[in-house]
Amino acid sequence: MIDNNEFLAKRDLSVHELALEGDIKAVMHKIQENAELVSKTDESGRIPLHWAASKGHLELVGWLLGQNKDVNANDDSSWTPLTIASSAGHTEVVKLLIDNGADVNVLTAQGRSPLLYAASKNHPDIVSILLSRGVAVNQQDEVGQTPLHRAAGPGHTEVVKLLLAADNIKVDSQDRYGNSSLHYACEEERAEVAKLLIQAGADRELENKEEKNPFQKCSPVFARSLRN
Repeated sequence: MIDNNEFLAKRDLSVHELALEGDIKAVMHKIQENAELVSKTDESGRIPLHWAASKGHLELVGWLLGQNKDVNANDDSSWTPLTIASSAGHTEVVKLLIDNGADVNVLTAQGRSPLLYAASKNHPDIVSILLSRGVAVNQQDEVGQTPLHRAAGPGHTEVVKLLLAADNIKVDSQDRYGNSSLHYACEEERAEVAKLLIQAGADRELENKEEKNPFQKCSPVFARSLRN
């Protein structure tokens, strides 16, 4: 429990704000006073667990999971605590949520998975965890991009290696613009990633909707370096 001075200082903060701060004593106090607060949503549709996960407050996440079993609660954009933790890079929180039943294939309103966010934000440890739990590695979002697309363009080499090693990976998936991961790697001139994709069998002649192959998205010098 918290003392009176702490209580007075925190009394105007919502349980969601306290969860964001990671103040486990204050959160416990409020929820023990009113058990319904553990599943109460704020203006964004988030429960305290969302906010605790967003900042990687592992102990608080564990305590909240013990009070509220809705580990897959959606906010107004269909983000779950796992989606948030995966995007933010909180590896231990991701493990804890999955161990408590979090859906690794949950999608946001834009069709984006925890794996896509982890790949996009360059969190290889989280990508590895999700892959080990049978995640849908080729899941496309609303614009047709896969986790491999989102890792290739920024040049997230370690993430690309993990994805390419996954069972059933589709190297040549095309988004709504017809671009493959190799298109994006070439456009951004990510040499190491482009070479990894080519070694994995990426089609160098695959055309996008502009009728351009990956080598036509980069400089001639860069294209020559990949042909050598």
